Amino acid sequence: MIDAATVIEEVLATGNAARFRARGDSMHPSIRSNDLLEVERVDPASIRRGDVVLARLSRGLTAHRVVRITREGWFITRGDNAPGDDEPFTAGAIVGRVRARRMSPVWFAMRRAFRALRKRATATASPRS
Repeated sequence: MIDAATVIEEVLATGNAARFRARGDSMHPSIRSNDLLEVERVDPASIRRGDVVLARLSRGLTAHRVVRITREGWFITRGDNAPGDDEPFTAGAIVGRVRARRMSPVWFAMRRAFRALRKRATATASPRS
């Protein structure tokens, strides 16, 4: 069975960006569970602190923010909503860099519903002539 990382790496090898749905809340609020992420192939030498990278870690494919790069070439990442750093890894574990995110359809539906409620509340609260 082919894992998600292999599929993403194969797509990136063709020069295209790969898209996948985020799972989990470790990057909340910048990335929410079910957001659509777009990842691009990246030269590890171009990665800087603050970038969000997709890497193969012992727990599986993980998209976390780079918090430090050591002089020895180890990358240290952490989820924005996580209490501690991930295990250090080398450039070979990097699948790509997250370049874009699109919020989940559920988020857009909730925003539309909220705006409609606010509009209705404003209309009923306004004095009529």
